[in-house]
Amino acid sequence: MAASSDHRTRVAAQRRELMRARLLDAGLATIVARGVAGTSIDEIISAAQVSRGTFYKYFDSVTGLAAHLAQELAHEIGLVLDPLVAEQSDPALRVAVGSRMTLHFVRKHPVIGGLIVKSGWPDVDESHLFFEVVQRDIALGIRLKRFEPMPLDVAVNMVAGVLLGGMQSIVVGAARNYPEQATLRLLRGLGVSAAEAARLSATRLPRPVLPHDGIVARAIARAAALPDP
Repeated sequence: MAASSDHRTRVAAQRRELMRARLLDAGLATIVARGVAGTSIDEIISAAQVSRGTFYKYFDSVTGLAAHLAQELAHEIGLVLDPLVAEQSDPALRVAVGSRMTLHFVRKHPVIGGLIVKSGWPDVDESHLFFEVVQRDIALGIRLKRFEPMPLDVAVNMVAGVLLGGMQSIVVGAARNYPEQATLRLLRGLGVSAAEAARLSATRLPRPVLPHDGIVARAIARAAALPDP
């Protein structure tokens, strides 16, 4: 009897996750096309072919769904970038590589930056992968005296602010070298010398490879399929 109950529980959880993914994918399609403000619940449930009641079992609003989308996007980008960042032994170089790769990725795919910025990320709990890896690298940098001593949450918020503000600036047309300039100033704020910050902000970047079936690739494909304005 216990095995049967466990099986039913697993099946129910799988069904919930599939329905959540279905709603997120429908939301992704409409939000990429219309933006968060221009998307209605009716459009999402029509695309997902579910009832309004089903939508409310998972999300409280379009904005709430968009916030979950942003978390999924940021999480997947983190999974792709962090192994490349973690290859660097110097925590200051980790921050430089991670920040520049993120901002250059948004420059190449502005739809991703737009979705993340407009949905309010990083207003999420600190268990999110972004906070985990940034805290890891900042704490290591302070311990190794690569960064000035400071409260960890202050340093993490500095990184988050630079990246989120950078995404917004890039989406609206910031200068081509914005990722390097923003990273240089971030490193200076963390206590890295001017010469060292300039050097770290100009190092060669690794090339991230996205999963072909992930949510980021789907968002990029949706945007590419839109008619020219």
